[in-house]
Amino acid sequence: MAGRRIPPLIKKIGLALLVAALCFGPVLSLSGCGSGTVATIGQGKAQGKATSNGTVAFKGIPYATPPVGELRYKPPQPPKPWGNTFEAKDFGKVAPQPEDTSEGSSRSQQSEDCLTLNVWTPKVDKSNRPVMVFIHGGGWTGGASSDPLYDGAALSKRGDVTVVTLNYRLGALGFLYLGETGGPEYAQSGNLGLLDQAAALKWVGANISAFGGDPGNITIFGESAGSMSVCALMGMPAAKGLFRRAIAESGALNTLRSTDYAYSVTQRFMAHAGVTDVAGLKSLSVEQIVKAETAQMKEEFQAGTMFGPVIDGSVLPEPPLHVIAAGSAAGVDFMNGTNLDEVRAWTQAIPGLDSLSIKTVIPFFPMLERALGPSVDSIEASYKSRRPDATEGDITMAVGTDVLFRVPAIRVAEAQSAKQSNTWMYLFTWPSPVNKHLGSCHGIELPFVFGNLKDPGMVKYIGSDPPQKLADIMQDTWIAFARTGNPNNKSVPSWKAYDDQTRATMILNVKPSERATPTTKAFRAGRLTTTRPERP
Repeated sequence: MAGRRIPPLIKKIGLALLVAALCFGPVLSLSGCGSGTVATIGQGKAQGKATSNGTVAFKGIPYATPPVGELRYKPPQPPKPWGNTFEAKDFGKVAPQPEDTSEGSSRSQQSEDCLTLNVWTPKVDKSNRPVMVFIHGGGWTGGASSDPLYDGAALSKRGDVTVVTLNYRLGALGFLYLGETGGPEYAQSGNLGLLDQAAALKWVGANISAFGGDPGNITIFGESAGSMSVCALMGMPAAKGLFRRAIAESGALNTLRSTDYAYSVTQRFMAHAGVTDVAGLKSLSVEQIVKAETAQMKEEFQAGTMFGPVIDGSVLPEPPLHVIAAGSAAGVDFMNGTNLDEVRAWTQAIPGLDSLSIKTVIPFFPMLERALGPSVDSIEASYKSRRPDATEGDITMAVGTDVLFRVPAIRVAEAQSAKQSNTWMYLFTWPSPVNKHLGSCHGIELPFVFGNLKDPGMVKYIGSDPPQKLADIMQDTWIAFARTGNPNNKSVPSWKAYDDQTRATMILNVKPSERATPTTKAFRAGRLTTTRPERP
């Protein structure tokens, strides 16, 4: 009732009596049935808050028991009910993570008690709206659902959809493989972050109808490590049946770790932490764990692949790409894609990266070295022949983007399209107007997807006056897919589904267009791309 003009006494009494009659209870129950900001879920009542655009936000709702004490390094457990109404007005604490100047969430309050999610809905009712569940990126070691970039109010309002964002365990608390160290009891420890995501999806399926969402129409979408999570969940037995559609933005299945590699990371981590067994790890404070993780990441260049999912024979019995190809996600509509200049984002952290030759860069990126091998000369020549005006650095950026992002995405699309006709591919090509070194870099599509063009953290990428038309296109496309499994909508030209014959790919920019994507066989043969698509 706060903020409303107080009516005459007689009207106030009459309204109170009417509410009491409708609620079958005392006038005090008004907040439970008439305010529009309270939802009743399995754990009890949750009190949300109206946003400036008219949607209702519920923040910081626990979807699992806090993974602390004896639950550290254990799979998530169901949440416990609360007694009084839960005040879901503030984001939960972020997962423990090393400080990162490019990751604002790393400077937020951290806690092991981080398994919370957030819901935005146009209205708390029984409308059965499509549900869109977002999984944040951050290289498995950073990020949080509380990042202003991921605020779901604009997307929820535009599409009349229910939007969910979630936290999951990161780094050495979410992906430290202890199967060799702690035995069968800890066989799943290398994939706790994925199990957290699956637990959140179970919570959504069980409770989202209380927020006006349709539990039978859940779309998961994610970017970077969140996109890799989406792809992994498609091949993960514990996640089967928890979602109907999936969108993967700039991340596939090329960074998953073997148990041998994961165990070597664990050994080095324990050395940094000064412990030798699981009991020692459990005795550490969160601060000590983050300190050891920070030290390890500083010493080892490949921090991005140090932590992350493990093909452990338990949570991930087989490589997810193989499982997807065999039909594990045959019932899941799928849309995936990448940005034209993904790796240019790393010029922010490594100045001059886009001026180095591919041969100079390869020794520092084992994934590139393994992918290119002895063919590096012929591949470099192939790129140069199709880009006569490109510098050595331009070639490096193009090769790096294709090897680390584009080709892995195509592999997943090829695998899924063989089992599911509703498979779609895109390429985002809008370049940064602020910094020519960035181009269409990693993550630059996110403010357009969420409609958060004024996010202060993105100004250095998209400028102060980015095109609203592009945000409309991106949101309408994501919303259409979430609603029907088909991304075609009034904002884009006719878009054909992806298969190994047409390889149809929508170029997403202010003037979208469709073209064919090369097959992965063409990439392996050195015929990587013909020319850069023109930017509308």
